[in-house]
Amino acid sequence: MDDTIVAISTPIGESGIGIVRISGKNSFPLAKKIFTPSKKSKINWSSSFKVYYGWISDPENGERIDEVLLTLMKAPRTYTREDIVEINCHGGLVPLRKTLEVCLKLRTRLAEPGEFTKRAFLNGRIDLAQAESVLDIIQAKTEKSLQLALKSLEGELSQRISSLKKKIIELLSFLEAEIDFSQEDIELLSKEDKEKYLNSISSSINSLLEASKAGMIYREGVKAAIVGKTNVGKSSLFNALLQRDRAIVTHFPGTTRDTIEETINIKGFPLYIVDTAGLRDVKNPIEKEGVRRAYDMVKEADIVLLMLDGSTSLDKEDRVILNRVKKKKPLVLINKVDLPSKIDKGKVSSLFPGEALIEISATKGTNLEKLKQEISRLILKEVSPSCDSLLVSIRQREAFQLTKKSILRVTEALRGGLSEEFLVIDLKEGLEHLKEITGETVEDDVLNRIFSNFCIGK
Repeated sequence: MDDTIVAISTPIGESGIGIVRISGKNSFPLAKKIFTPSKKSKINWSSSFKVYYGWISDPENGERIDEVLLTLMKAPRTYTREDIVEINCHGGLVPLRKTLEVCLKLRTRLAEPGEFTKRAFLNGRIDLAQAESVLDIIQAKTEKSLQLALKSLEGELSQRISSLKKKIIELLSFLEAEIDFSQEDIELLSKEDKEKYLNSISSSINSLLEASKAGMIYREGVKAAIVGKTNVGKSSLFNALLQRDRAIVTHFPGTTRDTIEETINIKGFPLYIVDTAGLRDVKNPIEKEGVRRAYDMVKEADIVLLMLDGSTSLDKEDRVILNRVKKKKPLVLINKVDLPSKIDKGKVSSLFPGEALIEISATKGTNLEKLKQEISRLILKEVSPSCDSLLVSIRQREAFQLTKKSILRVTEALRGGLSEEFLVIDLKEGLEHLKEITGETVEDDVLNRIFSNFCIGK
């Protein structure tokens, strides 16, 4: 934490600008050695939030490296709550690399992945839940997931956790008073009042878990596999959903021989949609491997889009596929409705009772919006429509679940007539799990694991 750190904070490549970020107590002295202002600029090194135009030079030989804008930000009103200098270079590989190199010569070290955000957390500017939301903002796949990540960065998740902790601490204070002053004439909570507290706490946890369920979908996305026999239009649907020609489409069977995966936005959810090889009995080892991978994808997928050719009758290959994917409760699509219908829809419906059949034309775009709505319905069918979504990580959700288990043990202990000491132990355990989410109590290896997912420079 005493080191001054430096990193390139923008993607490497050709661009309008690239940023080298420096944070730590040596930031300003370092900038003085490598930055020469233009003749019209006079730098006030004690000022903050000022931008200066000039040049970066190598202090060893005076060689000019790049024409830049230098931004000075004094602690504590900075991202890390340390002195920060940002150098806006031209966005090319060479000026960025050479600017970084001259900084590394002068009492700095290269920042570790996520170290700027880690310092923001360790210096108390944000809690751990907010720090994790920074990564969610960077990795957001849709506008909705970005909105949820911003709400977490603003502290919505932390505020809800704080409210829940207050309820637990309030109940703890009553129970510990009952233990410590059992002989004193003080007002004690009745068993009914204790149950009311626990019910309120459980309700809050369940609400957070329900909100996190939808949030996990927005954060992690959902995988949908398009499956069916050859030439039913899987690749045409894949391209139509992407709105570009990503997969090769021909009339020859077996054109798609491997899975192709892309991400699309379905009603605000990141949907990882996978085009698979046509399912059929083949002898060619390459096609055989493609068919095996297609069936593996059926097992992995959250949603299976089973495509049938509506312009032909059901055959043996169709029936084999229908039986093999039946357990996944696929969304059945009858394609090529722009052609005369020959498929027995009644037979298909009898194999999937209660499931909707969607008739589409992948090439004409018929009913694709209806398909998207149905996919959205399938994604959200396990989520309460009345809950507010919260973007949470797997780590945070596991902590909520552990807290819930602790509160359930407290409730069982209370109903079983156990003493307050047992209730207090489990309540404190639940409280600790909530503190792990916001980082009040967290192990170093957990911190390192969280911030190792960040890019260097953030």
